Amino acid sequence: MSRSERLRLFVAVYPEAEVAERSAAALHALPLPEHRPTPHEQIHLTVLFIGAVDARHLGEITESAHRSASGLPAFTLTPQRLITLPERGPARLIALETDAPAPLLEFRSRLVRRLAHRTRARSNDRFRPHFTLTRFNAPTPGIRLNEPIELPTMRISETHLMASTLHPSGTVHRSIERIEFAAQ
Repeated sequence: MSRSERLRLFVAVYPEAEVAERSAAALHALPLPEHRPTPHEQIHLTVLFIGAVDARHLGEITESAHRSASGLPAFTLTPQRLITLPERGPARLIALETDAPAPLLEFRSRLVRRLAHRTRARSNDRFRPHFTLTRFNAPTPGIRLNEPIELPTMRISETHLMASTLHPSGTVHRSIERIEFAAQ
């Protein structure tokens, strides 16, 4: 890795493979315009998008992610509904929204304090825990989803510091660091 290399980083949690597959399968019954389903192995909940950073700062960022998770217990996420986002204007994607358990919110708050480039006065105001399942090829007016869904709860015992590389054929994610939460 060269000193001047830029890495596009985010911190994420991933569902079990079965939940990712069942979530994606729920879209098959919907009449959707052209869209790009998220590959099952890339379905994740972004806890914090860090953005493009100089590779020489990777050690500091990794340490901050570990410290942010330190002492926090593993937790469960409960799938609640399929939604379109953004809430206003043309829909750009369909996501699986989950609840927001206290350990997840605390982890996010710690990450924001340590790693966010620009913080808002109330950083958790706009955090809406969700797993993106598909993206529309173009912003799509007239489609609104807010459908309850029954899926198993997900036990989240780890998080990942991820690097994202944009390619013409799609985005490639790779785990930089796996970070475990404390056992309950």
